[in-house]
Amino acid sequence: MANELNQQRVIDEFSRCFRKMLMDPELAGELVRIAKENINQPNAYQRIAEEVSSQTTIKIQEEHTEADRKFIKLLMDVVKGDSQLY
Repeated sequence: MANELNQQRVIDEFSRCFRKMLMDPELAGELVRIAKENINQPNAYQRIAEEVSSQTTIKIQEEHTEADRKFIKLLMDVVKGDSQLY
């Protein structure tokens, strides 16, 4: 039961994030830009989380939720995948 609640929380957090990205078409570009600028930095994960929170409407708490971790990892994977296309 606890696992189901956690999964639902992750889904709810992702849904709020996607809703924001659909309402603000520039947001996705900002997120990718932040990830690209920080992907090769020491502590890239933490830097991306902090900059996403400070520079966009998506707020990531200091203590990251499972959804936060998955979201940041997804951003990093998108940037890594994008760079492999070239």
